[in-house]
Amino acid sequence: MTDIQPPASGAPSKPALSREDLAARLAAAQEREAANTQAQERRRGQATGVNLGMRIGIELVASVLVGGGLGWFADEKLHTKPIFLLALLSLGFTAGVMNVIRIAKGLDQSGGLGRDGTRTKNDVAAPPVPADDDDD
Repeated sequence: MTDIQPPASGAPSKPALSREDLAARLAAAQEREAANTQAQERRRGQATGVNLGMRIGIELVASVLVGGGLGWFADEKLHTKPIFLLALLSLGFTAGVMNVIRIAKGLDQSGGLGRDGTRTKNDVAAPPVPADDDDD
């Protein structure tokens, strides 16, 4: 094929690029895009780690605070200090540790999905619920 000729209007235009020049520019642009994509993936991975750490910390602290608060409230109303406070505080701590273990294992997704959003190997889809047609 021949190179594209500039318009005959007399206006100056850029010379047409050859196929080799276009291929080189395209390859350079693709390399830059790949480098940017890899950098974004690294940043996303680092942010995911920070998010997971924050979530684990919040789950543990929140469950202990809720257990302690419920225990304190029950003791205030029933005048049984510190029985319920100690019992529900330890129950909240246990629940928090169990939540941390569940999150760390990747079992925190509903529907039997793992950390990557795919079904786990032991997960079986629930059978469909039959339609209830007897609305008479």
